[in-house]
Amino acid sequence: MDTQNFKELFNYNHIVRQNYIDIFKKNLFWEQMVENHQTSWLSLKDTLLHIIWAEDSWINYSIQGLEDPNRPFPYSNYNSWQAIEEYNSKVISKVGNYLSSLNAESLCKDVSRINKDGIKRTTTAKDVLIHVFTEELHHRGEIIAILWQMDIQPPDMGWLSVMKKTDPIWIME
Repeated sequence: MDTQNFKELFNYNHIVRQNYIDIFKKNLFWEQMVENHQTSWLSLKDTLLHIIWAEDSWINYSIQGLEDPNRPFPYSNYNSWQAIEEYNSKVISKVGNYLSSLNAESLCKDVSRINKDGIKRTTTAKDVLIHVFTEELHHRGEIIAILWQMDIQPPDMGWLSVMKKTDPIWIME
């Protein structure tokens, strides 16, 4: 996988994430966002924040060789759409800066991180980027299940339609 592929994959995730935020704001009361849905991060709000934070923590801190000052993440500090959207925008901007300087050599860079179990593990920046991309997809599946239970149609996530990869353009309705 080359650097352009990573730029495109993260652009896709950022577009789809914003589409989810738009669906949430249009269809849900804040109380529904913070309700416990018995998923890995309990609420839609915290699942969304976990997605954003995982990208921030891994790419903007771990890959850079920095300690993340937001570990553990302060979920309770985000109690409005504005707070979530500001954090999301900041993370997307910083990730965009990182991706714009990405090259083949930087994909091979060693990245180390100590997780909750106290063990320091090392991998490559390439594998961290794949992990972060798939982490979002994983948690998006939880969000889809909750939305379906609420009888709300999730936004289009199809690679071909979101990224306009067909001729003529495929538009989901």
